[in-house]
Amino acid sequence: MAKDPSKTEKATPRRRQKAREEGQVARSQDIPIAASLLIVALMMFAYIPFSYSILLEYFQHTFSNPLHLSPEVNRGFILESIKILGLLVAPFFIVLLAIGVFSNVVQFGFLLSGKALIPKPDRINPISGLGRIFSMKTLFELVRNLLKLAFASIVAYFLLMKIISESFNMSYLPLNHEVYFLFKYIIVLILAFAVISIPIAIIDFIYRKWEYEENIKMTKHEVKEERKMFEGNPMVKAAIRKKQRELAMMRMMAELPKADVVITNPEHYAVALKYEKGKMSAPKVIAKGKDQVALKIKEKAKEYNVPIVEDPPLARALYSSCEIGDMIPENLYVTIAKILAKIYSQKKVA
Repeated sequence: MAKDPSKTEKATPRRRQKAREEGQVARSQDIPIAASLLIVALMMFAYIPFSYSILLEYFQHTFSNPLHLSPEVNRGFILESIKILGLLVAPFFIVLLAIGVFSNVVQFGFLLSGKALIPKPDRINPISGLGRIFSMKTLFELVRNLLKLAFASIVAYFLLMKIISESFNMSYLPLNHEVYFLFKYIIVLILAFAVISIPIAIIDFIYRKWEYEENIKMTKHEVKEERKMFEGNPMVKAAIRKKQRELAMMRMMAELPKADVVITNPEHYAVALKYEKGKMSAPKVIAKGKDQVALKIKEKAKEYNVPIVEDPPLARALYSSCEIGDMIPENLYVTIAKILAKIYSQKKVA
């Protein structure tokens, strides 16, 4: 369960990233163990014949001449023994190291974080320590360890009984057969433990994943505050948008005196057009609006003596097809040209 009952919301990407930076990831320690046991058991099938031939040659060479054990050549014997031991053991260490790294990377990706090593006061707090002792996590750990111990004990018991029953006949067999017998049961034992560990590791990983998701849950307030932090306070954003609209309106009204005509739907739409012969390929929209903004445009147009032409279909067509700064569409050229020609002729007469 989540540590805080109020933490009911799934973690945001930012919360997940922060938890990862602090070293909090969903990780099962049983997966590397199970993988190591399985790979080691499989390696031994191929590796035992190789190691057997090396050890046989080593012992034959060593004990064929007692001088190898004399103090005069003891140093060389020790170096040779270390070399043989390293040759036999090193591959296992390298493979186990690779498995440990790979099995962790598969679970949570590549991660280097020193924050998990920093001491935290709640870790040494006796009250929170008691809480950890009597928790779901501790209960799960206890059940998991008891299951592992029970399965391991059962496997070890049956294998031990098998070894004891067969060991009575070993005194009549050559040494190499005894070695084979020993290694055979070592491999079987490791493989059996690996098979037992795999389902336990899967269950453990599912639990760790669930526990991780519960631990990084957030309260509604935390989600809201994070959204404010990264997306901006809604009230501030609303104020900014309002200010932007006011500035846009001021710029639009400042351009209105330059208009040649304002096309209106008497109540709902108003579009101001400007045309400079020789400089523009077509008339341009320099202001537009609807409802209250349309009324404001008409008021300013009257104030600056800009001609107003009422043509509802044309006003709606211009408003829907053009933005401020756009040239009018080609299908309206003729209609607008007639309106402008009429306005220009009236100005000449006046």
